[in-house]
Amino acid sequence: MERRNVSTYAILRRYVLREFLLSLLVAFLFFFFIFFINQLLLFAQRILLKNVDIWAVVKLVGLSVPQILLYTIPFSTLSAASMVIGDLSERNEILALRASGISLRRMFEPIAIMGLVLALCTFLVADVLLPYSNQQFRTIYAQLLRDLPTIELESYSVNQIGDIVLVTGEVQDDSIGSLVLFDTSSNTDRQVISATGGKVTLVDIESFLYRLELDNPVVLSTDGTSMDGFSLADATSMTYYLDFSNQVSRFTDVTPSQLSSRDLLYAIESRKTDLDRDTQIRLAKLRTVQLQLADTLRTVSVQDLDANSDTVRKLLSIQQELAQLEKQKSINFYLQYYRAELHKKIALSISCFVLVFITFPLSYLRLKHGRLFGFGLSLVVASAYWFLLFFAQTKILDVTINPGFLIWIPNMVIGMLSAFLLLRSRHV
Repeated sequence: MERRNVSTYAILRRYVLREFLLSLLVAFLFFFFIFFINQLLLFAQRILLKNVDIWAVVKLVGLSVPQILLYTIPFSTLSAASMVIGDLSERNEILALRASGISLRRMFEPIAIMGLVLALCTFLVADVLLPYSNQQFRTIYAQLLRDLPTIELESYSVNQIGDIVLVTGEVQDDSIGSLVLFDTSSNTDRQVISATGGKVTLVDIESFLYRLELDNPVVLSTDGTSMDGFSLADATSMTYYLDFSNQVSRFTDVTPSQLSSRDLLYAIESRKTDLDRDTQIRLAKLRTVQLQLADTLRTVSVQDLDANSDTVRKLLSIQQELAQLEKQKSINFYLQYYRAELHKKIALSISCFVLVFITFPLSYLRLKHGRLFGFGLSLVVASAYWFLLFFAQTKILDVTINPGFLIWIPNMVIGMLSAFLLLRSRHV
């Protein structure tokens, strides 16, 4: 009898697992296609229209896949679980299991285990694959920028290149149509250059320095120290040098979301030291102002307390400064950012396991079009989860404590809601 029960449960687990994997494949392709098309459109706007080598484009698109997987896997897991349970409920298979005395826990187990497995996969993507792919992405993009500097210049738009603002006409290959250039590198003098066209050529590979050959330029120079000081000149051609190193640094600088958990922990410890130093400086300044206020009050006399006296104005100024220091929060932007990203890696991975629990109450419902209903439910829950996570990220600088609890709020809300619905469904 025991062997037969074990065999029955094994058959049930294999059946549920097979249905879950098939649904997971469908949901994964759906979400991956949506995120991938969005990424491809971004590449089409910035890269594909620039006549870039197609193999380089393929590599860049491939290296962007880990970022897509980071959200595709959790949402696909949720959709697969809801579709499977909804389908089983529609076909009365869950009712048959309950009537046979088989606990629904037996059906939930393979789904929960797959949630844990996919949670681990998501964490590996976020902690290993994503940092590596972003590093390779930056390297390839920097090489493209070296070979084709106009890749960062949009046609008929305003482009920022270091201290230079460049308003361009049509941009094609290494040529720029009519353009206007604003040079703001000097604190006093300003230059505005307009030209009928220009051509960009590489000068120095190491420093990403380029030469801009201008056609028929008109140069307006102004003197910042004098309202009437300006000069106007024109020529048939002009050479101007552009420094694209700032554009390269945007892709060589690593953001916290692209760091591994080990690197994030190291960065957090470093920023804690900065926060402690800033806190000590603020407290020292606060004590100084408090002593200054006490000394002023100690030396003041009744005659000095006239409403218009300098002493009263000084006291009010000190009190205002003291109030500002007391209200000031000791918040280190990067410390909060690093902490939030570290918790986000873990929370987003664990969401694969947490989100499937909200689908379990579906097993107690009689559904029509259960697979479609389950998929629709997954879209609603995924949207709510995404909104809560985005909202939590916007609030990390509003708290002085570790912002990790904000990042975990979506998981906690979904978890508590799942437990409530499951307990309520069992007693109905």
